[in-house]
Amino acid sequence: MSNPPSKHFTHSVIGEITPEMRARLAELSRDPQSRSKPDSLTSATRAVLIDIATLQTKAHRAFGLPPVNADGSCDSWWVSRVGLQQSTQHAIASLKASWMGQRRVVDLCCGLGSDLISLAQRGNTIGIDNDPDVLTFTAANLQTANVHAELRCLDVTSGQLDGIIAHSVLLHIDPDRRSDGQRHTRSEDLVPSWSRVTELLARCGGGLVKLAPATQLDDEAAATVHRVWLSAGGSVREQTVIAGEVLDHAWIREHNMRAGNRSAITIRDSAVDVFSPTNETPIGDSVATGEMGRWIVDPDAAIRAAGLTTAFAIEKHFWVVGDASGFLSGDEALDFHKWPAMVARVLDVVGCDDRKLRRVFRARNAYPEIIKVRGVDVDPSVLSKRMKTCGETPLGLWIGRQGKRSYAAITELGVGRSCLSATVCTSG
Repeated sequence: MSNPPSKHFTHSVIGEITPEMRARLAELSRDPQSRSKPDSLTSATRAVLIDIATLQTKAHRAFGLPPVNADGSCDSWWVSRVGLQQSTQHAIASLKASWMGQRRVVDLCCGLGSDLISLAQRGNTIGIDNDPDVLTFTAANLQTANVHAELRCLDVTSGQLDGIIAHSVLLHIDPDRRSDGQRHTRSEDLVPSWSRVTELLARCGGGLVKLAPATQLDDEAAATVHRVWLSAGGSVREQTVIAGEVLDHAWIREHNMRAGNRSAITIRDSAVDVFSPTNETPIGDSVATGEMGRWIVDPDAAIRAAGLTTAFAIEKHFWVVGDASGFLSGDEALDFHKWPAMVARVLDVVGCDDRKLRRVFRARNAYPEIIKVRGVDVDPSVLSKRMKTCGETPLGLWIGRQGKRSYAAITELGVGRSCLSATVCTSG
């Protein structure tokens, strides 16, 4: 087993997590059929462990695979359904932690510990949450990850944190976006509210604030921080606000991530790509529109969520086919392989009609392995089933709208970071 956690917390249902519970959860996670095996646990405790065991696949997506113990076994992550909804994907957590240097970090609203673990692997870290049940699982997850962080149970919305937060400290804050069961995107509906967050940041050297991708900040607040949208595995996971001295980190400065601006980060297979517009690229500028060129381009979801599609098109010399939410296109043969975008060579453009599409793919002895849709009411998975018998050669099918008509671009499979795991139908 791993090192003991820094403090014991007691869960309202299962009490203190014992070695027997840890071993039983690991067994249930490995072998769901073992739930009928007799043990000394109460029925209530066993029910909680069975529920946690069913969540391990989702937990691995958030926390990564648990470390292997000295005896070759693996513990399980202690999670809840609600807690997983707000847990940070582990690759994103690791990247954000790297921006904090060696300073002491206080992780407010630490939840189940997905960010806390990466911060603790970096250096001195304190995790704070107001729920003892949650902190019971957090302590167990620190033990599973074999890292140490001090844990405290405090209400950050009104509690006195002066003894914890000082100018020499950096903060990581993950405000609750579902405190009443509803998702909130207004900054003042978060818990703690944005005004409380800025008050806390003002007491220290700065830090990071995790927000939902759709959360808006007013112009005055946005002018003093940098906002970055992060995607992993093709999905936008979060918006992160970078404030104070963290903006001076060498990696942040190297990638032109400055106060008052926005950027997008794509993480795929450990590769990290940043799109941050240059000082000469106004974000609000319009971009040219035109017909389909030699290449069709779909910027990564983080670029679109950040509102940087136009800036991306301007810097890469593309134009928009249709409206601003549509695909981009261009004619220049550039090095697309490391771009945070999916790019494909266009082979043909036809009308979006089922019979015509089947005829075109049969003529090429091909089928659409990747289907991307923007602005058209087409279900990629349904269309894929209808088209999979048209041939043997895998191609791409991009369906969009230009004016009042829809079009279908038949393409090669494509290049770019966003193609690395694109083996199934996707919809924009």
